[in-house]
This record gives sequence, C-alpha cells and structure tokens, in this order.
Amino acid sequence: MTQSRPPTESAIPRHTSGPLFTDTGLKLGVFGLNVTSAGAVTASPDRHEINWDQNVRLVRLAEDAGFEAAIPFSRWRGFEGQTNPWGTSFEPYTWASALAALTSRISIFTTSHCLTVSPVFAAKQIATIDAVSRGRIGLNVVAGWFAKELRMFNVETLDHEARYGYSEEWLDILLRLWSEDSDDFDYRGHWLTVEGGYSHPKPSQTPHPPLMNAAFSARGHQLAARYADIAFVSALDPAGVAKKVREIRELAAGFERELSVWVSASVVCADTDREAAQLLRQYSEVDADETAVRNAIEWTMGGAQMPPEQHAQLASAVAATMAGYPLVGSPETIGRQLSDLSAAGIDGVALTWMNYENGLPRFIADVLPILEREGVRRSIAGQLDQS
Repeated sequence: MTQSRPPTESAIPRHTSGPLFTDTGLKLGVFGLNVTSAGAVTASPDRHEINWDQNVRLVRLAEDAGFEAAIPFSRWRGFEGQTNPWGTSFEPYTWASALAALTSRISIFTTSHCLTVSPVFAAKQIATIDAVSRGRIGLNVVAGWFAKELRMFNVETLDHEARYGYSEEWLDILLRLWSEDSDDFDYRGHWLTVEGGYSHPKPSQTPHPPLMNAAFSARGHQLAARYADIAFVSALDPAGVAKKVREIRELAAGFERELSVWVSASVVCADTDREAAQLLRQYSEVDADETAVRNAIEWTMGGAQMPPEQHAQLASAVAATMAGYPLVGSPETIGRQLSDLSAAGIDGVALTWMNYENGLPRFIADVLPILEREGVRRSIAGQLDQS
C-alpha cells in the first residue's frame, strides 16, 4: 500500500497526439447540445430542444465536417422561469458512451461534477468509454457552482476555495487509478479518503484521456494549469482573450506544463451583420425569459450582490450567449472573428447556437470554407491525412 501524495509535474505529461492536439489549425467543438436552451437563455420558439436522434445526427454532422470534439454540459435542473432553460438534459457519461459507439473520429467528452461523482466510479466509467470509443473519450472536470443542484445530491455546500481543494484531491485519485498498475493504494486527503484504490482496465490513451477544465476564476485557473490538458479562458474581445491566454500559459509554465487554450463561444449567423444583430435582439430581448435569466445570474454568478447596472449588463449577455464569446454577424464577419481568436492564442473554440439544427449546418456550409480559405483551419481531407 502507498500513502497519499501530491502529483508531480512529471505525473501529468502533455498530450501530443489525437484530433485535439494535432496541427490542424483552430480546433472546433460542438458544445452543450445535450441540454435545452444551451446557447441562450431565451423563450424563443426556435430555442434548442433535445431528443436523442437529433443529438446523434448533429454530432455525426460535426464529425463529418472535421470538428474535433463534442462536449456536453452536466446539468441536473434548470433556471425555471417561463421555459426552464437547461432543465431537460441527457446525463453526460451515458451520452458520451452511446455517442462513442456511434462515431469513429471525433473526440467525445463527458462532463463531471467532482462533488457528485466518486473519482473511483469516474475512473472506471472513463476507462470503459475509452474502450468503447477506441481511445476518443475526454473528461471535462467541473468543481460545481449551482447550489440548488448540489442540494439534490445531499452534498455539503463548500465555498469557492474549498471546492477547488476538493477537486484537486479528486483529480489526484483519478490520475492514480488510471496510472498505477502494481499495488493498491491508500489516499488520505483533507476532503477525500480511498482505501485500497484499484481500477482495471486502464484507459488506452497515453498518458491518459485528456482533461478539460472551464473554470474562469484565478483559483480555477490554478487547478487547470496544474492538471488540465485543455483550459478555457473567458473575455469579450480579442485583446482580453490574448491577456487571459498569456496569464494561464504562464501559470502552466510554473508547473513545467503546456496547455491547449480554448474559449466557449455562441454563434449568431445571418446573411448580413444587421440581420444577425436583429436575430440576436429578437431572442435575447424580445423573447427573453427574464425570470430564468435573473435566476441564472443570482443562482450561479452571485448576482444578488451585484450593483444594478452590472446585473443589467450581465443579463443581456446571459440571455444572448450565456456569457460566451459572441460570434455575431455574416459568415465573413464570423470567419474574421474566429481568425482574431486564433491570432490571440486560442487553440480551440467550443461552439453553441440558439438553434443547433439550423446553426450548425449553416456554420459548416458558410463559415468553415472561409476558415479553410484563410488558413485558420485545415480542410477535413488535410485533417484525415494527419490522423
């Protein structure tokens, strides 16, 4: 038996292969399509609604177009109001396993709240999906931030700092379960204890299935810099993005690690910039689910303590894009915006739409060719040559 120990930098080496890490230009992921109203908290009649056949069709469409990843949200309840956005969802582990069996190239992620899933159970689940997918599963790790959800699991509500301490121990255990072949191990941390830790089979991916983290606080970025292979940053303009990219890469360098840096973004595409702006106004202002927007801000973003002007500004962003990076305009404009993100140091973009069934095909038909023409991305044929 071995006792608990912190991971060393050498215990978490960098990924260098697979569609998420090959040199194919700006990576693309379809994000959140397993959850209703994932791309915008709106009462629009055209808002995203889910069914299984639709999810399969959309992920296969993204795969055929060369997208590198499909990434689910992990949600257990919604924001109530008129339409209860995010209130209907597919559970991400079973979602990922089923899609892994129905696809052949795209990386499929699951998303896991550390507070609601045992790391022992998660290690076995991921190893199983890794076998199903033949080495295409990834894990998006979430510290947890929605108290109403956490109470459903009878999980003690921890403050921000404690949640990340808990998540670090969770990841320590997960990585050991994936990597240690010989003996059982004991782990005794401040939050978690494992006796006789053991898990076989191991995942086939080396050094392990890629880890993603989308925390945006300074404490969250410390966790991402130490453990994640893919980290998200958040800002609303290219200069802000470039600053966040530099900061998180510097944090990772302190652990002698390198990160792939992504941003989440919401796409509103129309024939002209004016038409896109009108569409955005229609679903985020005219069709706004104001109660759900207010709940989203107050339940998950500390909105009850915000000054009124900040609350109002954030309400507009949440209704429109759930505070993701706005990609709004004609195909040419969105192509230019994505080129700017790439120039700012972004390696990949996780994309949402107010309506995925209309938005994803249009993005593939109208925006992807621009990205390939401008050299922001390699064509699907070029990607397959490298795979």
